[in-house]
Amino acid sequence: MSQTKPFFVPQKEINLIDSMNEELIDEVVGQSVDIYKVNIDNTDENIYGESSTKYYDKGFRVNCLINFIEPTMDQDDFGADLNTSIEMYFHRNSLSEANFYPEIGDIVDWNDFYWEINGTTEPQLIAGHQNFKHQIKATAHRMRI
Repeated sequence: MSQTKPFFVPQKEINLIDSMNEELIDEVVGQSVDIYKVNIDNTDENIYGESSTKYYDKGFRVNCLINFIEPTMDQDDFGADLNTSIEMYFHRNSLSEANFYPEIGDIVDWNDFYWEINGTTEPQLIAGHQNFKHQIKATAHRMRI
């Protein structure tokens, strides 16, 4: 028999955790990114379903926590290449209220660079219960200029 809520965590505490984290991200830290979604309607495809150009919708500003991964330098026959990535942590309830969800392929504008989202997960659960997902984690790599 599955429970609808965590046994030892009342709804009042879940609401407190949500409101504190929302205030932390929006008011205290204040980091934000602009996310551009691919516009599928305006993208022309060939017979294989591929496109040579992509068009994006207007950017959507989202508050989040950002973890910048230290850059690495790769050397090959053509010269040096600097690779880096970021992890973005979004408050799930804030995004659901805005009817927005980051997806693979979305473009992120942060710190004067463009980043492409590689994947999204929802790793943090309140009291370990699957009905109380708390955050959305998106990883992105820096795009080439």
